[in-house]
Amino acid sequence: MASRFLRAIVATILAVLFETAVIAGCTLAAPNNAAPTFGMTCLAFAIVAFLAGRGPTSVMVAVGALELAFILPGEGFAVSDPDHAMGLIAVIATGVIMAWYVGRRDTLSALLAADVAASRQIAEWRGVAHSELAHRLSNDLSIMVSMAAIKARDATSPEARDALVDISGRLVVLGRVYQRLEVRDRDTQDAVAARQFLLDLCDDLQLSTLSVGSISLRADIAETLRLPVRTLSLLGLIANELLTNVRKHAFPDGDGGEVLLSLHRHAFRPDCAELIVTDNGVGFRRGDAKDRNGRSLLVMLASQIDGTIAYARISGTTVATLQFPVPSAVRNRAGDGPAGDAGAADPVPASVSPTG
Repeated sequence: MASRFLRAIVATILAVLFETAVIAGCTLAAPNNAAPTFGMTCLAFAIVAFLAGRGPTSVMVAVGALELAFILPGEGFAVSDPDHAMGLIAVIATGVIMAWYVGRRDTLSALLAADVAASRQIAEWRGVAHSELAHRLSNDLSIMVSMAAIKARDATSPEARDALVDISGRLVVLGRVYQRLEVRDRDTQDAVAARQFLLDLCDDLQLSTLSVGSISLRADIAETLRLPVRTLSLLGLIANELLTNVRKHAFPDGDGGEVLLSLHRHAFRPDCAELIVTDNGVGFRRGDAKDRNGRSLLVMLASQIDGTIAYARISGTTVATLQFPVPSAVRNRAGDGPAGDAGAADPVPASVSPTG
């Protein structure tokens, strides 16, 4: 506080000395013409106002008015020439306006700086709250997984045991989805790159869900496609459910096979994206209650992103297709248009990280 006051005193003294030098120099250079003195004094006011601020400018205006009144012809500080008097009034008015303007500018700058500081603090609080919520969610999911595992171990009915194991697996995947999104959502609030997120999820599923037998999972995902966090989280759950169904129903005996998961813009609907999972397993089993329940869950998840899901059996290959809209705010991003999928990489095994 003391150093700030000292700087203001020094700035005021320098401003007054500068103004005095300007007035004296102009008076000596043109003793019979006051116009250059008035003009250079106004210029001095402007320079000091924008460099030193309102305080030094106000003092400078007061001292400069006294100096001009004393130098101009007249009795003491009384100016006898009406033209000189009008010029002096104009100079004083100019100085006062400049002092007011820079004072208002400094006030607005201080308010803006305060708003920016408040916004940063709010952003920091949000980040802390987001991390705390994610941490609590992770802990809650871990507790639920442990409880489901304990109940499955104690269950006497095979159906109940299978149901609890199934629930436990879904909770594990849900936790992985949110952990990955929590990391990627630190710096982007609106949209997240879908490629790396789904590749990492496929790696997890290859090591867990598809580890039984020799099921090979490949991923073909558009490099430029970005999706809202909520859409991507549900898409991760849908992909998990589809691949879990493939492992259970397409390869029920643990036989080996190939599975391809792809995500691209829709070929004919630029406002939509398309997730496709194909496998060369045994195909559908009509009338399977578990299969119907799995499909009902997928339809419910797809409806959460306004999507539709369909199944087909083509030349020994089962195809599950999910079509869902991409919000316009994400769709209009630079490089993320309908042609943005042209640079998508070739399909890669899920256990291999992409190079592009």
